[in-house]
Amino acid sequence: MSREHISASSLRGYLWISPAAAMLILVLALPMIYSLKASFTASSLLSPGSEQDFVGWSNYWQTLTDPEYRMAVVTTVAYAILAVSIELVLGTFVALMLNETFFLTPVLRSAWIVPMVVTPAIVGLFWILLYDETHGIFNYALVKLGFSPVPWLDVNHAFTSIVIMDVWQSTPFFALVMLAGLQSRNEEILEAARVDGASPLQCFYYLTISHLMPYMLIASSFRIIAAMGDFDKIYMLTAGGPGLVTTTLSIQTYKVGFNTFDIGRTAAMAWLFLLIVLIISGPLICYLGKTSDAER
Repeated sequence: MSREHISASSLRGYLWISPAAAMLILVLALPMIYSLKASFTASSLLSPGSEQDFVGWSNYWQTLTDPEYRMAVVTTVAYAILAVSIELVLGTFVALMLNETFFLTPVLRSAWIVPMVVTPAIVGLFWILLYDETHGIFNYALVKLGFSPVPWLDVNHAFTSIVIMDVWQSTPFFALVMLAGLQSRNEEILEAARVDGASPLQCFYYLTISHLMPYMLIASSFRIIAAMGDFDKIYMLTAGGPGLVTTTLSIQTYKVGFNTFDIGRTAAMAWLFLLIVLIISGPLICYLGKTSDAER
C-alpha cells in the first residue's frame, strides 16, 4: 500500500471521528479547563467579577486543612474499598452458581441484574423504606424473629447501611463480569487437571482464580472509581448524615458549592477528588496493564 493511500485513509478516519472529538472537547475539555482556572481564583456566584481575583493555591490549601474535608476523604476511601471488596467476593460466588446449568439458570441470570439497572436515586428511596425504624421491612423481620429493631440510619449504623445498599446494587456488576470470565475459560485444561488428580480446591485456586484475575482487576477498577463518586443514592438515603458519618467527597463538594456558592473552592475540591481517584485506582490499572503485556 502506497504512502499516499495510507495518508488518505488516515485523513478519512480523522474526518469520521472529528464530530465526536468536537463534542468531547465542548462537553468535557472546555469545562475542565474552566474549572481548573476557577480553582485558582476567588470566583463566587455571590460576587460578580470575583472570577478575576487570582488567589493561587489558597483554595487547595483551605480545602486540605478543612477537618470536614479530611473526614470526607476517609469516609469515601473506606466506603469504596469496603463495598468493592464485599462485591468482588459475593459477585464471584454468584457467578460460580450462575455458571452451572439447570432449568432456572436463564431466569436467575436475568433477575440478578435488575438491581444494577435501577436509577441510583430510586435505590436511595427504596432503601429508605427498607431501613425505616418503625415500618421498615428489615425491622419488621427482626421483631418477628424475636430481636430488637435496629436504628439503621443513626450515627452508629448509617455507614454500614450505605455499604449494604451499594453491595445490593453493584454485586450484579461483578457477577456479570465474572460470569463472562468463567464462560471464556478453557474447560479442557480443567478436565486435564482433574484427570491428573487435582482436587476441586486446587482447580479453583490455580486455574479458575488465576483465569479470573484480569476480570477482577477490571471490574474492581471501574467500581472503585464509581463508588468514590457515588452521590445520588447516598444523598437520598442520608444526605451525608447523621452529622458527617456518611458525607463522602461528592456530597461534601455539593454542600460547599450549593451552600456557599464558592466556585473557586468547589473547583479545587473537584480537582483534588480527581487526584485521589487516580491515586486509589492507578495501581490497579497499572498492574492490569503489566499483566496484559506479560500475557502477550
